[in-house]
Amino acid sequence: MATTHDATSLGAYVGQGAPYGTGVFTILKFHVDMSSLASDLAATIDGSSSDVVQLWDIPVGTQILGVLLNVTTKEGATATMAVGDGDATAGYLAATSINSTGYTGTITSDAYAAATKVYAATDTLDLLFATDSDIDTAVFDLYVYALMNPAVYTIS
Repeated sequence: MATTHDATSLGAYVGQGAPYGTGVFTILKFHVDMSSLASDLAATIDGSSSDVVQLWDIPVGTQILGVLLNVTTKEGATATMAVGDGDATAGYLAATSINSTGYTGTITSDAYAAATKVYAATDTLDLLFATDSDIDTAVFDLYVYALMNPAVYTIS
C-alpha cells in the first residue's frame, strides 16, 4: 500500500525565488537529495508501493505553467517519478526515469497544459515514485514555472 510522506515542513523544500527578482512570475527551484529526504522523513520511499512525497504547499491563486526536472545523480536502479498534485499525480510530468541523468520537462504537453489550472484552494506539489522499493540515491533539481499571487505568498 502506498504511503504519502509530507516533506512540506522541511526547510529544504521552501520555494526559493530566482536571484534576479521576484514578482508575479517566478521560477521555483527545489533541490532534492533522496538520501537526505528519506533520512529527514525517517522513512523509506518505496516506489514499488507508489509512495508519494508532498514536496511543496501550493498557495491559493498560484498557476503552475510547467516543470523541468534535472537529474544530476541517478538512482542506480530502475525507478521513475511523476510530478503532480492532489488531483492528478502526473499532472505536470508523466512518469520519468530517475535512473539516468539529464533534463526532462513539460510546459505544453503536460496534463494541465490545456486546462491552465489555477489553485482556488491550497494543494501540494506531489512526487509519485514507482518501481524501485527503496529510492534513496537520486539527486535532482525540480524547477517549477509559476504565476504567483503576491498578496498571499512572498518569495524569499
